[in-house]
Amino acid sequence: MNWRAIGCGTLAIVVFLAVGLYGMSKAFDRAEGCPARLQWGDRAYLPAGSPAVEPSFADGSPVEIGSTFIGLTTRKVWGPPGSAPSQASADRPNRIFLDCADGRLQAYQAQSSPP
Repeated sequence: MNWRAIGCGTLAIVVFLAVGLYGMSKAFDRAEGCPARLQWGDRAYLPAGSPAVEPSFADGSPVEIGSTFIGLTTRKVWGPPGSAPSQASADRPNRIFLDCADGRLQAYQAQSSPP
């Protein structure tokens, strides 16, 4: 029996588990709250105002237009009335609301128009 091989194998398992648990803890840290910057596809959005309980647009009630991943969770994205889900960034509205997973919704404004 080679004790050096057993010791190295045990150390490798411990390091592998420690790195995995650390990575999972960092991913779960972002499970709630509103991010400071939202990357949705190839468009970047910055927060506009503070989180609210109900989203509102001047035109009327928002509609669900898709979702995005934040950490290990999926968050709903809401757009202005008349908007529809789209994979093309040119079809996405400039102002959206994101579900913050804590009962609030944050408004976001597109950082720049797509190419």
